[in-house]
Amino acid sequence: MQKIIIPHQPGQCLQSKSFGCFPRYRHFSLPSKQFLNQCEYKVNQPVCKQSGYPMPGTILILDPLPTNRIVLKVKLSSAFYKVIQAASLQEAIPLIQQENPDLVILSAEMPDDAGFEICRRLKSTIAETTPIMMLSSALTRELRMRALSEGADDALAKPVNDPIFLARIRSLMRNREATEELRLRDQTERVFGFAETSNSFAKQAQILFATPDAATGLQWRTKLKPLVPFAMHHLKLGDALQRMSKTPPPDAFVIALDPASPESGLRLLAEIRARATTRRAGVLIILGQDQQDHIVDALDLGANDVLTDGFHPEEAALRLSTIVQRKRLADRLRQNVQDGLQAAVTDPLTGLYNRRYALPHLARIAAHAQRTRQDFAVMIADIDHFKSVNDRFGHAAGDRVLTEVAKRLRQCLRPVDLLARIGGEEFLIVMPVSTRAAAAQVSSEICAHVSRTPIHISEPAAHVQMTVSIGVVMGNDCAVHSDDAAAKLLEYADKALYDAKSDGRNQAAFQTVPPEFHGLRNAKI
Repeated sequence: MQKIIIPHQPGQCLQSKSFGCFPRYRHFSLPSKQFLNQCEYKVNQPVCKQSGYPMPGTILILDPLPTNRIVLKVKLSSAFYKVIQAASLQEAIPLIQQENPDLVILSAEMPDDAGFEICRRLKSTIAETTPIMMLSSALTRELRMRALSEGADDALAKPVNDPIFLARIRSLMRNREATEELRLRDQTERVFGFAETSNSFAKQAQILFATPDAATGLQWRTKLKPLVPFAMHHLKLGDALQRMSKTPPPDAFVIALDPASPESGLRLLAEIRARATTRRAGVLIILGQDQQDHIVDALDLGANDVLTDGFHPEEAALRLSTIVQRKRLADRLRQNVQDGLQAAVTDPLTGLYNRRYALPHLARIAAHAQRTRQDFAVMIADIDHFKSVNDRFGHAAGDRVLTEVAKRLRQCLRPVDLLARIGGEEFLIVMPVSTRAAAAQVSSEICAHVSRTPIHISEPAAHVQMTVSIGVVMGNDCAVHSDDAAAKLLEYADKALYDAKSDGRNQAAFQTVPPEFHGLRNAKI
């Protein structure tokens, strides 16, 4: 597989990945130098001297024999990896701390059978998230099982098959990149204080077997059941795609390639990775001894792991447990990031959007209305005499008033309308595709609904009668296309709010936009 970064546009790159006849492209933005300078984590990707392109990763070879290290370095350097070498754990530790390699290739033939102990120590200390591949010239199933049990992510026999070797490396590094990116985002959320305590309860993992015949799937489930705490189901390969659309996605798929038609299993794998509902599920591919030609295809199509000599329950249990564990970790990190992003745009007291979200969204609504020539209403609602509640009853009572008023505002609005708390006792309401008459009706309903029932604020029973005043402006009366559209709309709504307050409160007032402001409406966005 080739991975090339090509300059595309200022501040952007086009990443090309190709394997076989499946080219893949995706765009991404580069962070600014200012951001990188302010960030604790800095990009320091090595550059290939031959091509000038960034290397796809750094690999540490840990082997006591210089000849073995040289052979591996030649293979990896030809694939443009940066290679660092160590003959012992003592040499490897400072290299890992300094270089932070993307993969460690560890010889199982260390003196005194120390390779497995080194693997265990690395995984429990400085290389916890770094994938480790063990190599052995006398690899048996028992040796591979021991390597996996000690924390290795894969174990291959020497001499290695070059295409399979490189495909395994790409797969391991791809899995690490995804997890590390999520870890970095999660750490950033924690720095800004958005991370929440994770829920220790986890549902039972769901595993779906897709096999050429139902009997095979049932047999595998039966053998795995005493080894893993998963809920397992099985389907025929031909039925899997149809069922994927009708049932919740599993945590992991186990796909057995049909000896008569291996392409059907690979198509299922490609479909799993293409669908939004399943692309994050783990995938374990089961191959027979006569299907080794499909290892590279399976890994490059996105399989997390491959059993290359048929189904063996103990090894399948180990590999499947690792896949599920990584998937659960990625899900948790992803949820932390999503929760943090939600917290960044949400008012923690009322649960409404905050100013950070509301103003850009108002600008987008304004731009869309300008293109479609549909009017919309912008309102600022302010709680009357709110300060007196805080002064008389305390801030806890004030918080109770804010949450109850927010609830009543939402009850008067459509699901499509925007409601946000943009100040202490100020709320922004935006009604897309609305007329002046509809805005007048809704604003009147809000005033009546808020004032109709006193708000309970403390114990013993204490209630306060609250009202709101509202300033309203119609969006298409303003230059909604301008760069400061949101600010202008808020300015005019605020003036209308002042009129409503001046005229006695508990009412809504419309702001009339000066005629000279209308002339800007046809300017380009």
